[in-house]
Amino acid sequence: MEIRRGTFQDFEKVVELLRLVFPQDERGYYFSFLRFDPFFHPRDVWLAVSGEEVVSCLFLLRRLFSDGERLLLGGGIANVATHPDFRGRGLASLLLQEAIAQAKKDGLSFLLLVTEIPAFYERFGFQDLGKFVARIEPQGSGLSLSGVRGEEILSTYEAFYRSMGLLVPFRNLGYLRGLRVWNRYSSRFREGKTVASFRKVGGVVGYFLEREASIEVFDLFGKENLPNLPQILQSLGKPLRLFHHLVVLRHLGVPFSRDRETVMVLYLRAFSGEVYLPVADYF
Repeated sequence: MEIRRGTFQDFEKVVELLRLVFPQDERGYYFSFLRFDPFFHPRDVWLAVSGEEVVSCLFLLRRLFSDGERLLLGGGIANVATHPDFRGRGLASLLLQEAIAQAKKDGLSFLLLVTEIPAFYERFGFQDLGKFVARIEPQGSGLSLSGVRGEEILSTYEAFYRSMGLLVPFRNLGYLRGLRVWNRYSSRFREGKTVASFRKVGGVVGYFLEREASIEVFDLFGKENLPNLPQILQSLGKPLRLFHHLVVLRHLGVPFSRDRETVMVLYLRAFSGEVYLPVADYF
């Protein structure tokens, strides 16, 4: 068994493994890393190779985070997969150890990941940040979602999270374009032909997936503190699930609970501030 970093020549085999383990996501999702992620290179994919076959893989995705005043380089652990015939041999643990060591060497400040098995990652020093969701029932209707320009998305996003004092992924127009195409292939952000997108309602911008009978909101931000935001969301006329940071949900005064999956962080360097990964930016 060989443990090594990936190459461009390996990438097709990596995608074949990922499609075997995660059949709900399309090939285009994985190839979008090559097309749209400015930091991505196959050498940031760690592999376990048996003969000519890729039997386990793990992605280390580099990301800039900002609170409006500074930039920090962090990373995401994603697409951790092992072929069913090779499970139980500790391959994912070996790949994770390699990725953590490389992240430290490269000066990353932290690593984030999304998982339903936090106990596994706690063994490597990851801490549970949680993932929280509020359920908002409709009260009447009258408002609808409308389009929003990229410049307004970026300015509103930056102003909002600066006011909240949170370190969030740095976004630009190229990032937004990639997100729009990328998430067409992700089962998390689509239902049939309907794909999540940035929309505006009542002075706030969000990343919405409007289903036939409900609405999912994966990020939400405004330039001003809007005490009537719950009422705005209720006026969309459908049951709604809003995923957001604890600070925001408490500020809104809406009841919330933990989701079945969670976000975890491994701090590699000391810094001030709190890291937040909106669902719209999940790896």
